[in-house]
Formats: sequence, C-alpha cells, structure tokens
Amino acid sequence: MKQFLLIILTFTLTFNVIAQPTTNAPQPPARQVSDVISIYSDVYDDISDINYNPFWGQSGMVDIAFNLGTADSILAYTNFNYQGTGFEANPQNASAMEYIHIDIWTSNATNVKFSPIDNSGSGAGEFLVEVPIVTGQWSSVDLPKSAFQGMTWNSIFQLKFDGQGGVSPSDIYLDNIYFWKSPTASGTDATLSTLQVNGMDLPSFTPSATEYSFGIPGGSAIPEITLAIPTDPSASVTSITQATTIPGSATVLVTAANGINTATYTIQFFYNSPVDAAPDPKYADVISLFSDVYTNVNVDTWNTSWSQASYENITLQNNPTHKYTNVGFNGIETSTSPINASQMQYLHMDIWTPNVNPINIKLVSFLGDGFEGANGDSEANLNIELIPYEWNQVKIPLSDFTNAGLTSLDDLNQYIFTSTPFGSGILYIDNVFFSSGVSAAENYQNQSYPVFPNPVTENQTVTVQNANITSMSLYNLKGELVKTSTGNQILLNDLSKGMYILKFVDDNNRVLAKKILVQ
Repeated sequence: MKQFLLIILTFTLTFNVIAQPTTNAPQPPARQVSDVISIYSDVYDDISDINYNPFWGQSGMVDIAFNLGTADSILAYTNFNYQGTGFEANPQNASAMEYIHIDIWTSNATNVKFSPIDNSGSGAGEFLVEVPIVTGQWSSVDLPKSAFQGMTWNSIFQLKFDGQGGVSPSDIYLDNIYFWKSPTASGTDATLSTLQVNGMDLPSFTPSATEYSFGIPGGSAIPEITLAIPTDPSASVTSITQATTIPGSATVLVTAANGINTATYTIQFFYNSPVDAAPDPKYADVISLFSDVYTNVNVDTWNTSWSQASYENITLQNNPTHKYTNVGFNGIETSTSPINASQMQYLHMDIWTPNVNPINIKLVSFLGDGFEGANGDSEANLNIELIPYEWNQVKIPLSDFTNAGLTSLDDLNQYIFTSTPFGSGILYIDNVFFSSGVSAAENYQNQSYPVFPNPVTENQTVTVQNANITSMSLYNLKGELVKTSTGNQILLNDLSKGMYILKFVDDNNRVLAKKILVQ
C-alpha cells in the first residue's frame, strides 16, 4: 500500500512539473517606441497603472511574476476560466497599431479566446478571437486588428482572456502581450517621443496616439505644453498652439524629415473636480443615505467589491463628498438595513462630472428575503442627462422607477450607477436621499418637458414644450458653451454635426438637461 501511494505521489509531482513551462517565451524583436504599446513584457516598457488581477468573478489565481529562475517573469493564470487586465486610469489609443502579440503556453487548455476592450464608444466594445495554441510549448501569436471585427482600438482600457469554451478550469502562462505596428519608412516619421505639460511628462503618452485628455483640479490655471521632442531627430515641431480656456485644447504640429508627412497632437484640457461643494438641500421629510444636512441611515458600502470604479470619501470646503473615478459601474448597498421608501416620492442626488452623460441609475429591491431569495429580486434603471462642470441637483420621481419595472419600494437594497463613457467616468456625489416633498431649485429629471424636434438639422429652431422657459444654453460634449437664448426656443445654426447638451431653466428656477442630436 505504501509503495502504491509513493507511485501516486511521484506521478503527481512529475505531472506538476510537466504542467509548467521549462523555458521562457521567445524574445521579441527590438522595436521603436512609437511602434509598440506594451502591456506585459520584460523587453519593452509597460504602460503604467495596470491591474493584472481585477475581480471579475473569475475562478482562478494570478501570479504576475512567475519565474523559471531567469531574469524574465511570466504571467501565470492557474485554475483559469476567464481573466481580465485593467488599466482604466491609463486607457490607450491603439488605433494606429496593426497587431496584438501574445506568447502563450499551456498543458491542458483547449480553447482560449482573447479581446481588448474599448470604451471609446466608436465601433464594437470587444470581439473575442481564438488564440492558436499548441499544447506543451510556447505559441507566439500575432492577432491582426482586422480579426477583431468592428473594433477601432481608439481607447483600450481592459484586456480579457476567456477559456470557458474548452477545458475549464485550466492553466495558462503568458508573456509579451503588446500592440505593435510595422516600422515607419525612413524620413516619414512625424511622431513625438516626448510630450510634456507644465514641465511633466504627459500621463498615458504614447507616440502612436495623437489625442489626449488632461484633467486639472477645478479653478486651476490653464496648463501649457512645455516640451515636444520628435522621435526622428530630423523631424521638426512646426508649431505649438496653447489652450486659452478650460475646457479647451492645445496642439502640437510635427513635420517629418521629408517635409510632407505631418501629425497633430491634441490635448483636451478639462476640470476634473468641482471648485465648490454641493449646495445644501432644504427638505423636511427625508430618508438620507449621505448628507451632512441630515441624519443618515446605515449604508453598508458606497463601493461594493464587484464595482468597477475607484472610490474616495473626500472633503470639499468642509463638506464630505463621494469621489468616483475610472467609473464603469458602481454599487451601493443597504442590505443590512434595507430602506423602506414606499412613503417617499423622489430620489435626490447631487452630481458633478466633467465627462459622464448620461448616468444610468438603478434601484434594486430584494423583496424582503435577501439577494435572490424565494421572492426573487426586482429592479429598474433610468438614464439621466447631466450638465458638465456644475452641480446637477438631480431629483427623480420614484414613480419613474416603478413605471420602469420596479415592483416594490419598501425593501431597497442596492443603488447602482453606470457611466457613459464606461470605464473612464469621473463623478462627485453628495446629498443622496429620498424625500416626500418638492423644492423648486433643483434639476427636475422627468419627461414632462418634451423637446422638439430632436434630432434636428442645421438652421432649425428647437422648442421646449409644456413649460415656461426663461433661458436656454447649448453645450458641446466637451462642456463648452456654444449658444444661449431666452424663452423656450433656440436657433441651432452654425453648428457641426454631432451630439449637444441643451440646458434650460423654467420660471420656478428648475433646471433640466436634454441631449440634442444635430444631423
């Protein structure tokens, strides 16, 4: 019997050794900095702010520094069913890249698929492509951009590997994950190797990407481009145009050595935080989750473990405020002490954002018996338009949620908001409460004020119906004011095609925002 156990143990130990690579992946070739965006490699410089093990409900473990006793580390996914990599704080414009390279080794996986995830809103967000693998040896794979059907790669902020189509769980080992393109012909390179703002390297800068957003604290001075160095010493910086407003843009024009090829780098500056705290609400009958004006009920968490958002509880002008960045979606829970809002009429939230529009707000009821209990769960969500760079005093009739499918208000457990754009939203939130009353000085988020026509063509007049409107303001999606008007009509002339935000104020000083599409 002991001999039999010894044979089993010996076989198990031998199998475990065989189940791991014994050599490193092939060394990738030398490439120009402008021709590669590296996510995981000891050969190239990886981008910053990478989370190699975000919690997506996966079964496996991640070792980001698995080592075979050499100087080269390997990314090990054991007990793998699927796995994500996130760099939400540092999304990459890989649109100029032609391939993504992956070195993969496995002894037992039979089907591994991969996709970058894009949150630009242009094209498909993701498209899983099968990664060719040969069991027991390194497979060096270059997947062409064209294989990821419909994707632009304009803003890659996550990667996903999925092995659920084959043996699952399995073990896979990865190295040299990077986007790349063919070298630029001599004399035609118009890229920059260095771009600095206010004497510091531009965050997330990569030579192949020409469009950037740069956030600064509210009220700060306008930043300036202070250094721009071409990748090719024979190329030249033709001009630098500084921003004059916030929000506003600065540009660098680069001309290649041949005098023909050019590239324009654009930095869109924006305020990423409010200057002032949210105004104090004035209600008597409330159930408050978060406000220093009221006594708050117990909230289990303002950032659940399954949220895709970074969270801080900060202070603005001595006023506690919730700050969320890199927002995809975020969950708030009151499961320990569910809220009975059946006698309330409105949900209130003060929201400041430079870039989220719309925000989707979901209420979830566990119907009295916990998550996925015998009664099931009930939920409903609504899209709310926001005005950038100011506090939106949002008030939503609870009847809008019940009309959208929420069957009960007496056992509310979760409050989930989702950002558009997904993964890069910035939100400041204060004064979250339910009320039974009405106040005039708030953003009255309902559908009682139709806007017509919408979409609109050039030189048409837009009318806000069923309301006494005192003023109207039109903003582009960068938050720049482009038109104003008094009364309930505004002429939309001399505008580029695209989406705009119409803000209007009624005679009770209530504010509403609506998206307007100019065709």
